Amino acid sequence: MRYFVVRGFGIKKDNQGQAVNFDLVDAELIAPALALCGFEGGTTAQMKDAGSIQADMFELILEADVVICDITVHNANVFYELGIRHALRKKHTVLIKGQPSADMTPFDIGGFRYLSYPVATPGSVVAELAQAIRAGINGTRETDSPVFLLMPDLPEARSPSTVPTDFAQEVQRARSAGDKGWLLMLAEDVRNQRFEWDGLRAVATAQWKLRDYESARQNWEALLARNAAEVEARLALSNIYERLYRLSREPTHIRRSEEAVDALLELPGLSLNDRAETLALRGRNLKTLWREELLAASNVEERLALACDRRLLKSYEAYREAFEIDLNAFFPGIACLQVGAILLKLGQGDSWASLFDDEEAATLSLSRLQRDWAELATLVRASVRRGVKRGSGAEKVWAAISEADLLFLTEDETAQARSPARLIKSYKEAVPAGGSFEWDATRGQLELFESLGMRPQAARAVIDKLELIAPKPTHVLVFAGHTIDAPGRPRPRFPAAAEARARDLIEAGLKAHLRDGVELVVLASAAPGADILMHEICHSLGVRSVVCLPMPAEEVARAAFLELDSGWRNRLLELLARPGVKPRVLQADAQLPRWLRDRSPDLWERGNRWMIRTAEAWDADRRTLLALWDGDDAGGATGGTAHVWRLARDAGMFLDRIDSRQLLP
Repeated sequence: MRYFVVRGFGIKKDNQGQAVNFDLVDAELIAPALALCGFEGGTTAQMKDAGSIQADMFELILEADVVICDITVHNANVFYELGIRHALRKKHTVLIKGQPSADMTPFDIGGFRYLSYPVATPGSVVAELAQAIRAGINGTRETDSPVFLLMPDLPEARSPSTVPTDFAQEVQRARSAGDKGWLLMLAEDVRNQRFEWDGLRAVATAQWKLRDYESARQNWEALLARNAAEVEARLALSNIYERLYRLSREPTHIRRSEEAVDALLELPGLSLNDRAETLALRGRNLKTLWREELLAASNVEERLALACDRRLLKSYEAYREAFEIDLNAFFPGIACLQVGAILLKLGQGDSWASLFDDEEAATLSLSRLQRDWAELATLVRASVRRGVKRGSGAEKVWAAISEADLLFLTEDETAQARSPARLIKSYKEAVPAGGSFEWDATRGQLELFESLGMRPQAARAVIDKLELIAPKPTHVLVFAGHTIDAPGRPRPRFPAAAEARARDLIEAGLKAHLRDGVELVVLASAAPGADILMHEICHSLGVRSVVCLPMPAEEVARAAFLELDSGWRNRLLELLARPGVKPRVLQADAQLPRWLRDRSPDLWERGNRWMIRTAEAWDADRRTLLALWDGDDAGGATGGTAHVWRLARDAGMFLDRIDSRQLLP
């Protein structure tokens, strides 16, 4: 989280001439207290460009999660900036005042609390200030601003902060590459940036699309902790908790999903679109719980008997209400149509009446459902076609999938079973290439229909044609090791003459991790020496290895191979030219992104973090670092093997070291 400090600079005096050293107060009180709370930020002293100081100051005051304001003396700039904060943000403004001071607190803020500190020894109340900051963040007070106290209906100003283009592009590249580890690293990199929250939102959205639900959950929860009224975060979390429940069957997850729905419906001023989406989430939760009951059945007849559950009726009603609120929202419309089709199937059986209090109610409900379903199909078709024609991005994709779903539900069943080619083509054109997220949802619905004996031949035909081959769990092994010694290196680590010995050691180390029935995947960079040897060994043994480059290959060759003979460079090019080798490349050039240049120490270190986060995000049941390393944690180049070792250790990975001192005479 970020802070901004409103204070005087240097030594200022009160109206009786008593001096206060505000730089000392900042160094001994404010900065230590904020460090205890895990904050980063600053004051106008950080602004270098005088031409933009006012605009930057406005943005920082607005964007800061907490503002600390020192009102010890009458300083016009301080009270001007405090007034801006009080006019823009409802709360999280902490006032402090040094004692003694002859300057009285202004009347307009005289009734507000402030922390008193001794001017002579400000560091003596660090713990008290840290406690006040935490209390302000976690407290339940509606406002600490006199402006919002007098005008409670006044909306807070929106932050002007925008995500830098190169950050947004990097998030998109990570998502397109399906690189969950890259997104994990970006979530770290964006912390305490001025655009932290919008950047984190972009990362969390991409993680959801890549089905990294746990990481997405953590990031959306961080956004919600910052603003409990954030609708987008609650909608996202309701979705995520439901998916986590499906994966784990942990009741806490579905309960939290419902709590998010309840909280959304209680929010004042919830828009109709958001209300429709919230009700659709409720319908989906009810359907998920209903579907769980079917797992106990072993055949279609048993499933149909178990399917007669009132939760399915409530799901239909929630979906229908959502669609009626917003007829352009085709998702609850198609979902309502799908649930309605299942109910119509159940209406043909003897168990239908068990859903109602008496036979008359059961008959009337079935008659109304039969009439309404046909009308609903017409409305949903119009809504879906509108989405196909006018939608863009994800909306257009889901509209096309819904169009295929409509065809599945409404085409003549006998003709569809006899010749499902048209249906298969419709789904194949709708589901994007590599769209595992979209296909996962589509396949789940088709499997449900198949399990209930509803158009089972057509459902199975689509699944068999479009099914993606899911990767099996693997043992992912990150490899790092010393580069070959350049000529004249004063302290040898990997002499050129020891290459054959290094190859033998690395091969033995790799073979020790081979297990029957377990796929081993090796992640390694391509520096001259140990990295290239590992990729060559993997190729000879038939082990899958992934080349992870922090920058394009030509930039790697320029930066890491200059002092060596051309043999190593040629081996790199031969490695990359092998059929099927497609290196993962972190960025398009040898410079850190502009948004990160004042934060990240080195591109090689960022490449190491990326590789470790990639291993963490891999669908694997074991993660190991294998390192050809001399064990010198203090020596070596920036971003070298020692750095990878520390990262892997901190990530909780298994550690395996090949002692590189065996390479020395």
